[in-house]
Amino acid sequence: MKKFVALLLLSIVFSCSKRTIKIGIQPYGDIDTTILSSISEILKTSYQADVYILDKTELPKTAFTNIKSPRYRADSLLIDLKSHIPDSIDYILGITSKDISTTKRITDGSIKKPESKYQDWGIFGLGYKPGQSCVVSTFRIKHVKTSLFKSRLQKIAVHEIGHNLGLDHCDTKKCVMQDAVESINTVDLANFKLCNRCLDKI
Repeated sequence: MKKFVALLLLSIVFSCSKRTIKIGIQPYGDIDTTILSSISEILKTSYQADVYILDKTELPKTAFTNIKSPRYRADSLLIDLKSHIPDSIDYILGITSKDISTTKRITDGSIKKPESKYQDWGIFGLGYKPGQSCVVSTFRIKHVKTSLFKSRLQKIAVHEIGHNLGLDHCDTKKCVMQDAVESINTVDLANFKLCNRCLDKI
């Protein structure tokens, strides 16, 4: 009897520790409601999360850059998002139609060569690992097929929230956490879901 009670208590403690995470989607500017809904649904499915669409806001002027073309620095957007995250939200995902960029670095911290290419590198999305904020852009993933565009956006959103949860890039073929290796084709070939190895880590 004592053994049964102990097991029951352990089960209750374990179930309580796995609380539902809360994700906020922060639109930067006017983002179509169908796009926001598609991101919301995939995050609910992928992470069994409660997802909330927040009131739109404008991109911070401090994040704007024009090194190679007009863009917004993704790392600055992560800071902006984190500074405005509501107390009731665990993670926040920003979405914008504008181009976003970052500086691409190698393992020793130096800028990848050639520096002229990677100092201000246009990207699909970026997320702290681990952290509370991530951002995705629709600028580089547009396609004449609406279904393909939405699937790309959903996969990138799942990928970036995965980084927030502490996940590294995964070498499992077609896992949504695969490194895009600078190609949208990698995103197109990936599954919508995390592989079992990634799931076990969260």
